[in-house]
Amino acid sequence: MASSKPTSKKEGGIDLKSDSASITGREVAGRDNIKGFSGKEVNLLMETLLKYFDKGYLQDPAKLGSTLSDFRKYHEKLHEYKELHNAVNEIQIDFEQFKTEIDRATFTRSISKLSTLRKLWRPVSLKVTALLKWSQTIQSIGKPFKILEDKSRSGEEWAIQFSGLQSRMNEHLGMDEQSGDTSKKEAEYPSQMQILAYQSLGRRDLAWWETLSELTSAFQHTWSHHMNAADKQLRETAQELYNLSNKALSNI
Repeated sequence: MASSKPTSKKEGGIDLKSDSASITGREVAGRDNIKGFSGKEVNLLMETLLKYFDKGYLQDPAKLGSTLSDFRKYHEKLHEYKELHNAVNEIQIDFEQFKTEIDRATFTRSISKLSTLRKLWRPVSLKVTALLKWSQTIQSIGKPFKILEDKSRSGEEWAIQFSGLQSRMNEHLGMDEQSGDTSKKEAEYPSQMQILAYQSLGRRDLAWWETLSELTSAFQHTWSHHMNAADKQLRETAQELYNLSNKALSNI
């Protein structure tokens, strides 16, 4: 007796010629299964997936969904780490000019004018402010940055450290934290007598300048450390994405 089963369907597999598709004998899509798509359109989708994904993924919808979710997760992480890298790099470019002036003055035992220091620090501070504003929106590489009601900071280590150093440097130079303009609170810049004693009488230190040098060194270490960390995370995430692609897209 002849079988009454439709010849257009394939038992236990995928038939891309029928009006509906089945996987391991179970209907997964057809005219009435996916609103807005015909059986032909669903079959075209299946053909496309089969070009790139191993058949095992299509036989396990949960596995396929998890894999596609991982693709999206890695791409979002790559994007945010790239944004972090670029922001820290922009800070570094402006900071180098500030640090060069500090190094020059220290070597020659001269004290840079406060107006010069403020002019060189202002673009650095504004770039840090831009980084911190962006860090409030991150979703894939850690906790968004926040300044809490008690003035404490919450978020990723890089955001907390940049914010803390920016505040300390701005306060030391007598600059407003947000705009980078001169603040109402005057900087405790050394007097002419103190500067002359430092330059001419061989005094070994000048407290205000020593603090500025320490803050500069701390900022140098911070951007260097977090630039290297961002680069490492970029490489690791790219490798994870490559490994996932190599595993899932084995048909390419």
